[in-house]
Amino acid sequence: MCKLGTKSCVIVVSLFLTACADHNQLALDLGAPPIKDDKTITSLRAIQSRSFTTLKKDGLVQASAATLQDLGFTVKEVSNEYGVLVGSKERDAVEGGQVAIQAILVILSALGGRSHNATYDETQKINVTVLVNALDAKSSLVRVFFDRHITNNHGQLWKADLITETEIYQQFFEKLSKSAFFEENKL
Repeated sequence: MCKLGTKSCVIVVSLFLTACADHNQLALDLGAPPIKDDKTITSLRAIQSRSFTTLKKDGLVQASAATLQDLGFTVKEVSNEYGVLVGSKERDAVEGGQVAIQAILVILSALGGRSHNATYDETQKINVTVLVNALDAKSSLVRVFFDRHITNNHGQLWKADLITETEIYQQFFEKLSKSAFFEENKL
C-alpha cells in the first residue's frame, strides 16, 4: 500500500507509465486508426492532404467527385455545404497463393483424419472519404482517406485496415489536380 495516499500513488504510477509510452501507441490506444509501415500520424496526414489554390471549395468538391468516378468509385454521398464525399468500390480479393495453401491444408488434414475449413480472402470493399475545407476565399485543403474491408469465402468480414500506401494517395491527387484544372477552366 502506498504511504503517500491513493491520489499520489495514482499520479506517480500514471507519470511512470506515460514516460515510457510511445506517442503513436497513445494515439492508437485513444482510438486513432492503426498505422503500419513505421508511419506516424503526422506523416500519414501529410500523405492524405493537399492544398489547392486554383479552385474554391465547391469546385474542388465537384473535381473530387469526378476524380473518384475516374478511379472506379461509386460516389454515394456528396455535401457541397460541408465539403464531404463518400464512395466505395468492390474488387476481387482472391489470391492464388492463399487458395493453394488452404487446399494443401485440407488435403493434409484429410490424410491425418481431421477436417480443415479452408478460409481465404474473397472480396474487398474499398471505401473513400474526401474532406474539402476552405482555407480562404480562393484556396482549400483536401484530405482523403482510403480503407479496405475484406470478406472471406464464408461471407464474413475478417480484415479491415486503413490504406497507407503513398502511391495510392499520389495517384488520387495527381488525377485531382488534372480534374481541378479542367473544372477551373471549364474544359
